[in-house]
Amino acid sequence: MPGKDCIPIKTGSPHIIIALLIILIGCAGNYGRLVRDYEANKIFKNYQIRPGHRYYYIGPQGRPDAIMGIHPDYSLETTQWTQIDLTEDKLKKLVDWINFHNRNNTRYYPDGFLILDHDGRQVGIWYSIWDWTTVIVEENKRIMVYPPLKDHRFGNADERERMQRR
Repeated sequence: MPGKDCIPIKTGSPHIIIALLIILIGCAGNYGRLVRDYEANKIFKNYQIRPGHRYYYIGPQGRPDAIMGIHPDYSLETTQWTQIDLTEDKLKKLVDWINFHNRNNTRYYPDGFLILDHDGRQVGIWYSIWDWTTVIVEENKRIMVYPPLKDHRFGNADERERMQRR
C-alpha cells in the first residue's frame, strides 16, 4: 500500500502515455548523426576537397581532433570550430596529423563519416577517430556540431600526452 506521500498513478493511463510520447517526439526532433562511410573516408584519405563545402577543424592549429566539411546549403553555428580556407596541401597536413597521431591506437582509428540530419539527408562529412558527436539541424538549415567528447576514453589530454611519450 502506498504511503501517504505517494501519489497513485495508473500505469496504463492514456494521459501519461500521450505525455511521454510528446516528450519523446520533441526530444528526437532535430538531432542528426554520424554514419561511417567508405566514400567519405576515401575523400579524406585522397585529400579531396568537396566543391562548395566549408571546412572546419577542432583542436590545436595544425593538430586537429576532427575535420568536417559542411554542405554549401547549410551554415554552421559555432564558437568552437575553426573555419579553414582549405587547399589540398592543407587538407593533407591535417589528415596526416590525425593518422600519424593515432598510428599506435589499436582501439580507435581515423575514419570518414557522413553528417546526416534527422531525416537522413547529408549535411556534411567528418574525419576523426571520434565516431560520435551531437548534431542539431534547425529548420532554417543552420546546424550545430558539438566538439567530440574525447577525454572520457583516454583520460585527460595531459595524461594522454604522457602515455604517448613512454
